Amino acid sequence: MVRMPLRDSYYTIEQSSEARYTTQRSRFIGFARSVSDEVAAKELIAAFRKQFYDATHVAWAYAIGIEREPNRMNDDGEPSGTAGRPIYGAIQSADVSDVLVAVVRYFGGVKLGTSGLIEAYGTTARMALEAASKREIILKKRLLVRFNPELTGIVMNRIRSAGGEIVEQGYEDGCSLLTILLREREVPSLKESVGALYGVSLDAQND
Repeated sequence: MVRMPLRDSYYTIEQSSEARYTTQRSRFIGFARSVSDEVAAKELIAAFRKQFYDATHVAWAYAIGIEREPNRMNDDGEPSGTAGRPIYGAIQSADVSDVLVAVVRYFGGVKLGTSGLIEAYGTTARMALEAASKREIILKKRLLVRFNPELTGIVMNRIRSAGGEIVEQGYEDGCSLLTILLREREVPSLKESVGALYGVSLDAQND
């Protein structure tokens, strides 16, 4: 049976961006912002509401983490599913996470209808995301390797071969200690590799 590699990376946006879209005299302003957690996302939402207090609507959506969980979306008074959902759809299509997209609307006097709203909010969100470059986030595990000092050369080589980064070295109770950072998908193979050596242990540490 072939072991599939674990997914341990995803993309977010590199910098803040915005876009403007007008249809039927309604003006839409989209903002894309990088966020690290829900607290940061909610703070930005509050800031947008305060800044654009005179806007008709400030709809938004955000996603956090490699699985885009948690995620939230809000229509801010528009008909259900016509604002927050297409904004979130744009986030999914852009294949990014750790991101908040807010779309401000100034009503122009002409009702857009369900399809028109979905198109307007989705297009504005997509334009805002397209204006931002992406960067990759690689998830790493912090591991403690404990071994007989006589095995230093072998253990070091196997860690480097796996792409591990040594961040701390120590000595305790006659054993050498290495704290390393390693891509999550490489952890099982390194455990198997060093586990085959007598007296070597590898344990996950809290970040």
